[in-house]
Amino acid sequence: MIANYCVNQEMNSTRRLMVFLIGFFVMVMVLNPGITMAAEEEFTEAGEAGLGIGSGLLTLVYLPFKLTYAVLGGVIGGFTYALTGGDLETAKTVWEPSFYGTYVITPSHLKGDEAVRFYGVSPYEDEQ
Repeated sequence: MIANYCVNQEMNSTRRLMVFLIGFFVMVMVLNPGITMAAEEEFTEAGEAGLGIGSGLLTLVYLPFKLTYAVLGGVIGGFTYALTGGDLETAKTVWEPSFYGTYVITPSHLKGDEAVRFYGVSPYEDEQ
């Protein structure tokens, strides 16, 4: 009896997740033509609100992946630093792409005004 309850609860949470993901992707597919044409037109208040909601939802999906990449890059960069005898430049080649970059999707990203950079670019790159 208890095992059946646990299985049903697990199936319900899986179903909810699937419904959420399908709804999210349908919303992205529906909003996509409007976002593509947005660069040519002025946004209405409703359009701006849609971009704000869309950027928030996309951030909820994107941010965990970016944070995971950054944390793993920090750990691997630490190992790189240790295994190369304290070579900071070599460790930076791992740290900088993982730490820098876009963490939050904004409406300007959806409009195409700013690029979304999963792999970051060092702000010090021009100085070298």
